[in-house]
Amino acid sequence: FGISAGTKPTQPYGVLMDWGIPAGSATVVATADGTASVYLSSGGGFLGGGQSHESIRTAAKRALETADEAQPLMHPTTNYPLAQLGQVNFYVLTDAGVFTTSASEDDLRSHHSPFYKLGDSMQDIVTEYPHIQN
Repeated sequence: FGISAGTKPTQPYGVLMDWGIPAGSATVVATADGTASVYLSSGGGFLGGGQSHESIRTAAKRALETADEAQPLMHPTTNYPLAQLGQVNFYVLTDAGVFTTSASEDDLRSHHSPFYKLGDSMQDIVTEYPHIQN
């Protein structure tokens, strides 16, 4: 990705949130350089807003900071299933490999999951995109 190495092997350079929604899935991606995108399985989405909009770049970098805090609670993976309806899968990309966890949308929303802050920070990226479309 052209992103410099972190200060430790498990420091995230990217984080993905795969969210099972009624229309299929939504995937939110943030990288350490402030790039952030939202992909919808229906074919829509928002791409690369962090390259030209400070609010998206800030949200992406905040998501990476939150992913760094959450990473120790995750487990390594080489499997990447799509999230089922009402489920959210997180993938944290590091030099030490990919780490994952999942949670129900309800547990994230009600802050009953230890990953709610990561969910909130990724949702902030989604929330920022409509503001820059004007």
